[in-house]
Amino acid sequence: MNRKYENLAKEITFQGRMGNVKLGAVLDKSFLDLDGVSLRYALVDGCGMIPEETEKLHTHDYDQMLWFLSADPEDMLNLGAELEVDLGAEGIRHRIAIPHTVVIPKGTPHFSPIVTSVNRPFIFLAINCSGEMKADIADENAVPQTGAWSKFFGEFSKNVKHLSFAANDPYHYGSERSQPSGGISTHVDSTSTGIPLTITWSTVKLPHNLGPWGADGKHRSHVHQDFDELFLFLSLDQDSQPELHGTADFCVGEDGEDQEHYLLTKASAMTMKKGIWHLPLTFLEVRKPMLFINISNH
Repeated sequence: MNRKYENLAKEITFQGRMGNVKLGAVLDKSFLDLDGVSLRYALVDGCGMIPEETEKLHTHDYDQMLWFLSADPEDMLNLGAELEVDLGAEGIRHRIAIPHTVVIPKGTPHFSPIVTSVNRPFIFLAINCSGEMKADIADENAVPQTGAWSKFFGEFSKNVKHLSFAANDPYHYGSERSQPSGGISTHVDSTSTGIPLTITWSTVKLPHNLGPWGADGKHRSHVHQDFDELFLFLSLDQDSQPELHGTADFCVGEDGEDQEHYLLTKASAMTMKKGIWHLPLTFLEVRKPMLFINISNH
């Protein structure tokens, strides 16, 4: 029997080795069916340029945010690698050695990131304010890693930011009955980046509930009428990432008879288009640490 919301629950398919990427996935409109969000996920374990749409100096006609994160659940504060990101027509170089985000407004020339040293695999995310992923060549002859190094309070300093983390964060549903996930989390939004993306990233080590609270003390669903929302569930086990190594119960639909439960045991995406009621979310079982990412285009 078909369920009303089953098209919103999508199991992620990973691609194998590609250059210095051990494992990757491309989630665009053909997969997510969202117009305002797409992303590229990569587990990077070697030096060199991280494969994207092109190796040339290029621009996008949409805003983009790059994330560089540790893949070690026991040491999420250290990236385990060093890399360079060249921004602007002159290729101003920025060195990254700890977890960072890089905001690339539409029309900004840049090269794909280049890993210069790696001690252990790390996670790379390119999150786009578009359902389609494409690039326009800005300069066929430009060469990466030849521009000047960024200076203190340089032209793009505000675009390159290290991440701040919190433990046992109650998320944004209130502190009264918050439950610890056992991991750490970080959050960025449009007020700090200037682009229409709000992203919360957290590691999950313990079973817990997540979602708005009703007046009766029970978790309730909620809805957004003016933006889409994407929920990603990934394993931090580098050798078997398609498996979630746990179970998450994600509710879709308004409280009552309309609500459907989706039990996630594989790496998955839940796509909540505007107007669709969703949550609560319960992590029923956590055998190995998970990565939970919430993205909305506002």
